[in-house]
Amino acid sequence: MYGRTIIVVWEGVDGAGKTTLMNETYRILESLNYRTIIYKTPSDTPTGVFARKYGNKLDIDHLTRMLLFLANTSDDSSIMKKQIEEGNPDYYFIDRYYLCSIVYGFALSKERGEEIDQRDFINMFNIIEKIGSKVFLKPDVYVIVDVPEEFRRSRLLKKESQGGLEEEIERNVGVQNSVRQFYKTFHDMRSWQVIWVENIEGMVYENAKSIVNKLVEFKKITEHL
Repeated sequence: MYGRTIIVVWEGVDGAGKTTLMNETYRILESLNYRTIIYKTPSDTPTGVFARKYGNKLDIDHLTRMLLFLANTSDDSSIMKKQIEEGNPDYYFIDRYYLCSIVYGFALSKERGEEIDQRDFINMFNIIEKIGSKVFLKPDVYVIVDVPEEFRRSRLLKKESQGGLEEEIERNVGVQNSVRQFYKTFHDMRSWQVIWVENIEGMVYENAKSIVNKLVEFKKITEHL
């Protein structure tokens, strides 16, 4: 926790409905009089704009891209801390944080032929957390959103084309399967900290309500420690 605020990081494969689910969770929490702030990365700060623009060039290498997005999440952490200090919310939602940068960096690396495995991913994550221990916010809960592949691809067909590497990554089944596997590795490593959601069609409200119940219970427990 950062003060009284519960830090919740939202992650997931592209097309899983993460943002829709996060917004519904936000709506329910607000209706219960819990104040919540949402911060999305990559942001509109200089590092966020540069990460999106340069990091999504089709010819960018996977390492440079990962480091660009990591730089944005690191750089923006001071902004997040200030928002929490000034707003004092019950919950602070971060729409993708440094875990995302590492997961997608490793998934792209694997797709491009690098010999990496789950152990390398775990080592990398632990190193980044250690180096950034005084920079990053410390998440209390991770909500990782997945969806069966047929639903994911169907949703992407309805999405407006944006071009560039970002769209290529979204539509690359091999990359997304690797993303899934690395998120599952994280779940196995931090199961006590992760809410894993299978966000199938027509279940947004039910899934959001379940998440809200877990977040409210978590807050009650932490306030009594």
